[in-house]
Amino acid sequence: MKFDPRIQPSIDYMDSHLLEELDLEDVARQSGYSLSSFYRFFQALTGFTLKVYIRNRRLAYAARQLVFTRRRILDIALDAGFHSQEVFHRAFVSLHGIPPGEYRRTRKASVEQLDRMDAFARRLEENHHRSMPQIPVRADIIRRGWVHLAGLEIQTTVAENIDTLCISRFWQESFLPRLAEIPHRLVPNMLAAYEVTDPRDDTLLHFACVEVDSPQPLPGFCMRSLEPGYYAAFTPRRPLNPLEYVVLVQFAYGEWFPMSGCEIRAPFTMDLYIDQPTRDGRSTIPQMTVLVPIHPRQPAPLCCQSHWRGSPPGLEMNVAVDVDNKNGAAVVTGFHG
Repeated sequence: MKFDPRIQPSIDYMDSHLLEELDLEDVARQSGYSLSSFYRFFQALTGFTLKVYIRNRRLAYAARQLVFTRRRILDIALDAGFHSQEVFHRAFVSLHGIPPGEYRRTRKASVEQLDRMDAFARRLEENHHRSMPQIPVRADIIRRGWVHLAGLEIQTTVAENIDTLCISRFWQESFLPRLAEIPHRLVPNMLAAYEVTDPRDDTLLHFACVEVDSPQPLPGFCMRSLEPGYYAAFTPRRPLNPLEYVVLVQFAYGEWFPMSGCEIRAPFTMDLYIDQPTRDGRSTIPQMTVLVPIHPRQPAPLCCQSHWRGSPPGLEMNVAVDVDNKNGAAVVTGFHG
C-alpha cells in the first residue's frame, strides 16, 4: 500500500518484515523520525495508529491463510505474530466481526471476489504497458439512505473504454444533451455513474445518471433505486482517466479491503462527480468519489489517507462526501488538506 512519501520507507520496511518481531523505533528510523514524532505523523497521514496498521496487515495475512490453506488456526495465529490463539481470536473478531473458524467456513467467496477484481485490474494495467506514478486517495466509510437515480445506460468493456474512451463520448453525445430533461435533481452540482463490471469477461454496464428525489419513472430514461446502506468512499485528488480508474480499483480491492474488516454487499460501484466552488467562489474544482457498497465491521467512520499509483497529483486538498440526515443527499463537509 502506497502512502505519503515521507513515511513510505517505514511502510515498506513493515511490509517486508510483517511476520517478524518489529522494533517500532527501527520502523520510525526508516523515515528519519523519532518514535514519538512518528506515532503522531503516521496517524495523521494514514488514519491508522502504527500498532493498528501492523495488526490489521497481519490479520489480513491470517485471513487469507484461513480460507486458502488447511493450517491450524493456532499455527496461523503464531505465524502472524500473535502469542496465543485467544489473543488472535479477540483481534480477529474485532476487525472482521466473526471468529476465525467461522471466517474460514463462510468468507472464501468474499476473498475470492476481492482477488478477482484485483487480478483483473492488474491484468488491464499490465496489458496497457504504462508507468503509473503515485497519487493520494482518501478512503472513508459513509452511510447513505435510499438513492434514486435517473439516466441512460451503455454496455461496453473496460478494455474498449480504455482504448476508445467510448463512455466519455456517450456522456458528451447522448447523456449530457438530455440532462435538462431530468426534473427534481437532489444535488444540482453532482453527476453520477453506476457501474457493474464482470472481471471474468471484462463486460461493463455504465449508467450515466443523476440523483433524483423519487423512483417515479421518467419517459425515455432508465431508473434505479439503491437501498440504504454503508459505502467505502474512495476520493482521489482529481478525476481519473479510465486507466487510472483501473489502478484505483486495484488499490481498493487488492489492498484496502483486505485490511479494513469490511465485506462487499453488492456487485456495483457508483462514481460521484461534483463541481465544488473554490474558497473565493469564482470558479469550481472537479471532485470524484468512488462508492463501493459494503457491510462494515462497525458503523463508526474508518478513514485512511493513502497513495496509489496514478497520474501526478493535482489539487493539494481533498473534499469528503458526507450524508444529509434528512434525505440522504451527498453534501460537502469542507476541505481537508
